[in-house]
Amino acid sequence: MAVEAKTRSTNSAIIIAIWSAVLLTVFVAFRSTDLLKLPSLLGNLGGGPLFGGEGILASVVGAVVSGLILVSWLGIGSFLFRYLNIEHGENHSRLLEHVRNIAVGAIVTSLIWFFLGLAGLYSPLAAIIITVIGSLEGGLSLACLRGPKTETRSAEKAAGLDRALLILIAVPVVLAFIAALAPPIAKDTLLYHFAVPRAFIAQGSNAFIDGNIASYLALGTEMHAVWAMLLGNLVSTRAGEAAAGATTFLFFPLLLAAVFGWARELNVSRRWSLVATLMVAAIPTAFHVASSGYVDLALALFVTLAVYALTRWWRTLETSSLVLVAIFLGGALAVKLTAVFVIAAFALIVLLRARGESVATAPGSDMEGGVSPGKIVLAGFGALLLAGVIASPWYLRNWVATGSPVFPFYMSILKGSANGWDVERSNLFQAMISQYGGADVDKTNYLMSPFRVSLAAQPENPGLYDGVLGAAFLIGLPLLIWALWKKRLAGELAIAAGVAAIFYIFWLFSGPQLRYLLPITPLLAVAISGAVEAMSEDASGRAAAKYSLIAASIVAMLTSVAWFSMKAPLRVVLGGESRDQYLARNLDYYPYYQAINADTAADSRVWLINMRRDTYHIDRPVFSDYIFEDWTLKKMLWEARSVQELRAKSAATGIKYVLTRHDFLFDFDRSTLVDEKRPRAENEAKLKIAREFVLDPANTIKADGKFSLIKVFSE
Repeated sequence: MAVEAKTRSTNSAIIIAIWSAVLLTVFVAFRSTDLLKLPSLLGNLGGGPLFGGEGILASVVGAVVSGLILVSWLGIGSFLFRYLNIEHGENHSRLLEHVRNIAVGAIVTSLIWFFLGLAGLYSPLAAIIITVIGSLEGGLSLACLRGPKTETRSAEKAAGLDRALLILIAVPVVLAFIAALAPPIAKDTLLYHFAVPRAFIAQGSNAFIDGNIASYLALGTEMHAVWAMLLGNLVSTRAGEAAAGATTFLFFPLLLAAVFGWARELNVSRRWSLVATLMVAAIPTAFHVASSGYVDLALALFVTLAVYALTRWWRTLETSSLVLVAIFLGGALAVKLTAVFVIAAFALIVLLRARGESVATAPGSDMEGGVSPGKIVLAGFGALLLAGVIASPWYLRNWVATGSPVFPFYMSILKGSANGWDVERSNLFQAMISQYGGADVDKTNYLMSPFRVSLAAQPENPGLYDGVLGAAFLIGLPLLIWALWKKRLAGELAIAAGVAAIFYIFWLFSGPQLRYLLPITPLLAVAISGAVEAMSEDASGRAAAKYSLIAASIVAMLTSVAWFSMKAPLRVVLGGESRDQYLARNLDYYPYYQAINADTAADSRVWLINMRRDTYHIDRPVFSDYIFEDWTLKKMLWEARSVQELRAKSAATGIKYVLTRHDFLFDFDRSTLVDEKRPRAENEAKLKIAREFVLDPANTIKADGKFSLIKVFSE
């Protein structure tokens, strides 16, 4: 029997190793533009002086401000938990407790900043007051951290491999922190993650920004960018944006700490908890989000903590756990509407928990001895309703202003209106989102999506999910399925896997952009680690799985290093490179913005066409269509009979300059100006008018093969 068991263990190890080797080979083969070019990309990190006083000062201020905000989150969250009677579990994790408190503090302060915005109180004084109050409470909490430890689980001595895993986890975190301190260059950050907070500060409130439809979204995480900018701007504008980037970055290490703490609380060994943490830390798209001012990791943190609270409630039926579910789901909804996918999964789990006439509960719970299914459903759905109430200020604000709580989405179902958006553009936006993953071209992509997301996905490519996950989760997925099939997975881990599966299905058939999938990666990482540990009789298979997952994570992490090297933000963060030099190197259109900022009158209105709607780096009044950036040009073009009439229409709107990306605009097969319902000859005539307008040699200020800046005169 022993020989047979050893043979089975060896066979499983061989199968896991072969499976992993194949997946890693395929993953590397698809990384021709980043990972395979890493040796040459590392050269971007040099090339000039490293240090400079102004850049270092802004980065230090940004780091200090983010640290103060973190302490404030901890203080406010810990203060609230003094009034929530939450019992420590048998394997209580102090690390997870602190992350939980910090996350609650972040949710509460986000709401405070929302209401301050309604009152028109966005000011440095408000930022200072909240920071002082939060930091005082946070200081008390930090003092408590130095007190006696109350962990009920005995500490495990860290071995050499554990320390190596910690170092590997630290690599993407440190690189993301450096990049987060650099001037923003990511598309959505310039569109709204930073642009909207800066506009809010300029107007002193969170009133809607004319023309920027993103100001109608739920902006829970962006409230922290407002806070950070207000504090950093006391030193300089550059320090303000560094503070905003560093503050948004904080959700990355907090998420990793939550993964480790939750795994430990579920009695997963220290090493496998570190493996789970590494799997999440090494995701290239997670690095991109953390380094770019994006908000998806805040959503992932709140979803992870909500699932943690749900698993506690499943086991104990404690009312306090449902309160946590409501708080964290409310926080998630205040970040992005996609959190409704999680609510759908939670509703199903509540119904499963209530199945049967009565449910035995753990001794000491609020419902010891049993409770009727009706009461369970009422309590569970009550928590989901409370989550909606917590997030409701954002959606009620939107509803009052536009007539739809989810504006600018689904306007064909829920009517709404605002300047610069309509039903047609809403439908086009939904069609654009559906292009992610390429299922609109090939329906088999739905079936192949786990492989495509993990191995073949590419950044800046909607058909390939605009990011990449890495091979680790695909390596672990069969092991997770095996543990579920054999019923060897603990109930909490099965719930986490179930929520992840439901979320994935919703994601796949809605808008499969890879960033939107990040909330389930912590759930899968913890579940996979627990599943591998369930292979108790298969030491060889367990070892093969461990080293395969670590290897896959290292390869994925090196992809993040390549992405970091492409931007090469270290010199600008340390001051050796100026802000303008860094932006000109990473944004091909930035020299045109420099020309506008330097050579035009301060009140000159600029029309941006296909410029990623980057209103952040331009210091002039701007008109730009949201998402569909040549919408107005197309409308004016088809109303005009000549280029002179098109110029007159532009001048009549107060436009003084037009900056256009035109490299595809006049290509008949690619141009968005073409109306497919009209004859080719008519379309070609219109494209000729557009070309004469955008590439007007008499009024061109600056132009190349991709961009054109012209001055507009009324004729």
